[in-house]
Amino acid sequence: MMRRRRSLVVLAFLTVAAGLLWAQQLPKPIGSVNDFANIISADTEQQMEQIIAAVREQTPAEIAVVTVQSMSPYATIEEYGIALADAWKVGSSSDDAGVILILALSEREVRIEVGYGLEGAIPDGKVGAILDNYVVPDLRDGNYGAGLLNGVAAVALEIADEYGVTLTSVEVAPQPTRGDDGFDLGNLVYVIFILIAFGGRMFFWPLLFAGRRRGFYGGGFGAGMSGRSGGSGFSGFGGGGFGGGGASRGF
Repeated sequence: MMRRRRSLVVLAFLTVAAGLLWAQQLPKPIGSVNDFANIISADTEQQMEQIIAAVREQTPAEIAVVTVQSMSPYATIEEYGIALADAWKVGSSSDDAGVILILALSEREVRIEVGYGLEGAIPDGKVGAILDNYVVPDLRDGNYGAGLLNGVAAVALEIADEYGVTLTSVEVAPQPTRGDDGFDLGNLVYVIFILIAFGGRMFFWPLLFAGRRRGFYGGGFGAGMSGRSGGSGFSGFGGGGFGGGGASRGF
């Protein structure tokens, strides 16, 4: 009996120790954009920060971007994503409106994790389409910052639509998928819709016929923002909850 009790104590200790070890593998957030893999340029990071700030100012939602060299010791990016979501709690506690865009460089995997409050507005199928159309093409070309910026902007527009706000300073030009002529005309209607929604900015019309890939751009928020994740003033996220909604892709 004593030996069995001792074995149970040892097993419990090992279980707790293993949990603590795994928890220690998760980085702590240093801002909205957390480029731990060092693959995003300062300019691109600043554009992401500007878009995320606009979402945070006009809605209860929060977006976080995370790049890591490896998701080890987690077996899948889905496991890593939900562990990170539980630890960071992106989004407000009242709305659970958080989104985390995660890239694991060594495993060449990307995931968008969606909080409870946005699962209706950004269901798994829509997340998969965002990854396929706006994120993965650039990642496959090694343009990691551009792909992640496209993903941030696409998610931001979905959040803005859900809360009925207009992100007037997010300038967008959807990225076409590759085709024989270099441009997918199936995106034409979407491009026109975006142009109308954002005030019909005339300098975007040439992009309809440019015949090459484009991305998302953010601007117009003022020059006073810090362009790096570690800027002063970050005190953590709002306490949002996640239940595993989202999608993953390899690249």
